[in-house]
Amino acid sequence: MKKLHRYVFLLFALVSVAMVAWAIVAGMSAPDSAKIANSTPLVQQFDAEGNAVNTEDDQPVPVESTSEGIRALGIIFANQLDEGVLTLNGIEEEKAKLAQTIEVTIPEYEQKVEDGREVALAAQATIAELKEVNRLNAKQKKQLAEAEGIEANFKALNDTLAQHRENVVIMEENISASVRANEQAQANGENMVALATAVHWNLVWFYFMMVFAVCFIIFAAIWDMLLNAGSLKKTIVSLLIVVGVIAIAYFIASGNGWNEGHTLKDAAGYDLGIGTDMATRTVFGPFEYMIADTSIIVTYITIAGAALAAVFSAVRGIFKS
Repeated sequence: MKKLHRYVFLLFALVSVAMVAWAIVAGMSAPDSAKIANSTPLVQQFDAEGNAVNTEDDQPVPVESTSEGIRALGIIFANQLDEGVLTLNGIEEEKAKLAQTIEVTIPEYEQKVEDGREVALAAQATIAELKEVNRLNAKQKKQLAEAEGIEANFKALNDTLAQHRENVVIMEENISASVRANEQAQANGENMVALATAVHWNLVWFYFMMVFAVCFIIFAAIWDMLLNAGSLKKTIVSLLIVVGVIAIAYFIASGNGWNEGHTLKDAAGYDLGIGTDMATRTVFGPFEYMIADTSIIVTYITIAGAALAAVFSAVRGIFKS
């Protein structure tokens, strides 16, 4: 029986370490804590473009499962872009605009510049010639004005062409930066999904360990009593330890204010509960919060105790052997 205890606890310790390591590795690649904190009220569904899904009366559509919640988390981070960064659709639109500028607009203006070059040169020559005249007559003044207008239009044409060429550089840089930002956002979304999945399965494992630990203690106590009537005292001590752990966890949980009316809120600011209809939904009360919080704390204590016992038992067994 002692060897069975040792092997079971060692197995649980190894799996627990592996689960925590998985969560740590996933967390190392996740976005920074500030971005996570700004996106944590995720209890509603989102479409592929990161837009919140609401009902006809503009109420958030809640997620119905853990997998939907993890998916919503990934979508939010995949679409979390800084101001001024183009979305994927915006990048495609910008690429089309860039192609239009390079293939159509710039060639048109280059042709206009080329077509107007001789006229502009002639206008410049006329301006230079007329400015040599001390006193211009009415006809010459008109010629000068027309020449200056042609020169101004030609300069504006060149300025516009130069602006379009500069816009090409700006658009290329904007597209390149936006592509990198979107790739990083997609990676953030995937990393957050990995982290959330790791945390989810860690919680599932912790819940399983708690149930297993309680069942194992009860089974071991009954088994020992069947084998040895004198083990009743040990069974009572074990039960007292279990009750003590639960009592400590309950005391810690009560310090979180659940019995004083503290609650958790969803994305819309309502108290957490079950259902979407505000008139019929069930809101979690102090009992549910205390049960959940106490269970989580008992899990932590159980894991810590099991890990320490497994390590101690394994080390002791090694030295004995």
